[in-house]
Amino acid sequence: MSSVKQVAAELLGYDKLTIITHTRPDGDTLGSAFALFNALKKLGKDVRVVCSDTVSPRYRFLTNGQADICNDVEGAIICVDIAATYMAGERYEQYAKNADIVIDHHASNSGFGKINLIDENAAACGEIVLKIIDEISEIDSCIADCIYTAISTDTGCFVHSNTTADTHRAAARLAECGARVTELNKLLFKTKTKKAFELERAAFDTLEFFHRGNIACMLIPYQKITELLANEDDLEGISAIPIQIEGVKAGVTFREIKPEVYKLSVRTTGEIDGSAVCKAFGGGGHKMAAGCTLEGKYDEVKKKMADSLYADLK
Repeated sequence: MSSVKQVAAELLGYDKLTIITHTRPDGDTLGSAFALFNALKKLGKDVRVVCSDTVSPRYRFLTNGQADICNDVEGAIICVDIAATYMAGERYEQYAKNADIVIDHHASNSGFGKINLIDENAAACGEIVLKIIDEISEIDSCIADCIYTAISTDTGCFVHSNTTADTHRAAARLAECGARVTELNKLLFKTKTKKAFELERAAFDTLEFFHRGNIACMLIPYQKITELLANEDDLEGISAIPIQIEGVKAGVTFREIKPEVYKLSVRTTGEIDGSAVCKAFGGGGHKMAAGCTLEGKYDEVKKKMADSLYADLK
């Protein structure tokens, strides 16, 4: 595994770079990517950020208001917050498979790059990116906003169990560097769309408990998503609801992305290894926050996942 200094030195050696983010981009992948983008631009590099999917309105302040940041790939390929090549999406997976540098914090990452910097103890990819940028550039307010977005969103505004003393020190540093902490916290955590409330209401109607209340499952139906014309902002946060219920050891949100195809978000208290269970279904992630995709009748895939999670309960 490469060190922060080695990755920083490699980045400085490239004149052209393409930074790839994962599909359905969240705050960590976008914040990490655009922090690097801004730092490398300041150094005169020819750099771009690409993504297979549209950026949701919540995060467009990172992209200068652009919803579509897809561009042609040129130069060195850098993957950020991508645990496996398929997460780059169909358009960019072939490039991810030839990544020059992989920067990530998922334990399930196999290290698919030529150079890999993977720190599973980091709460977010943004924590790693902060260390890299410290080696190559100054942290200005724009970069600070990007990294604060990355770290705060992947820790649920510093309440998830992945939050460490280092995470708080990083946040304090970013505030000192000009991150708009109050404004960003309101935008990212205190503001919901009306569609989000409608989706939550629909999901609550499907809430079920399994194995003596240890496992909770809920569904966000495809029909409701299409009816509301919901985007990623509207869907964000729903996956954290089931695990908040007293006594639940693992909560699963099934997002139906098309009829009988489900994107699963698994959250656990730590007594169940969500990453190991999801990996068995072709997914991965962290012990307490993982995901995978399943196909079939909802009642069947729901039972299959609930049984698998319960079987892992220590």
